[in-house]
Amino acid sequence: MGSMPRSTELIDAKKDGDKATFDKVLFHDTKNVVKLQEDAGIDAIVDGELSRDNYMSFVGTKVDGIKMMSLKEIAEKSTDKKSFEKSVANMDASDENIRNPIAVGKLNTDSVLDFEEIKRLKTLTDHPIKATLPSPYLLTRSMWLPNVTGEVYDTRADLGEDVVKLLLNEIHRLIDIGVDIIQIDDPILSDVVFNRRNTKGSFY
Repeated sequence: MGSMPRSTELIDAKKDGDKATFDKVLFHDTKNVVKLQEDAGIDAIVDGELSRDNYMSFVGTKVDGIKMMSLKEIAEKSTDKKSFEKSVANMDASDENIRNPIAVGKLNTDSVLDFEEIKRLKTLTDHPIKATLPSPYLLTRSMWLPNVTGEVYDTRADLGEDVVKLLLNEIHRLIDIGVDIIQIDDPILSDVVFNRRNTKGSFY
């Protein structure tokens, strides 16, 4: 179990940019998500990822060196615009509101990702808790845009090394605060492995 649906109130509060209201609604909704899991007998409780737009983009809002770019912006800077646009269409990911994290500078590998959410979660339950993070492969593949990222990292592997450092630093923080389970999410890795020939210039 990882993400849960966000309420209309939470989405509206984020759109309005009122942090105080957003934090209040977020705490209320997270409390409900925790109770739902406890009532259902879930062993390890998660916060529902309610503060995240999606499992990748939240990283872009917390790490220096990353810029959130629209699919249109990415397509314009892509080395294979046609293949990229086809991939987006195939993935049904053509929403103009979608923003993807792109590395535009050296990553601040000491940036905090899930730590604050976990601190909030620990105040709401005495059950074992689980933190969820995107995998280093998923982040590296998503954030690498050759014409942009290539200006600060020589190769995608070089970017990947900093992504691994970023995640390891966060994992150490989560362990120190007492997280019981750390889940590393990579929902597309198997698809990439079995469709390797079709992944060049893809959305992922």
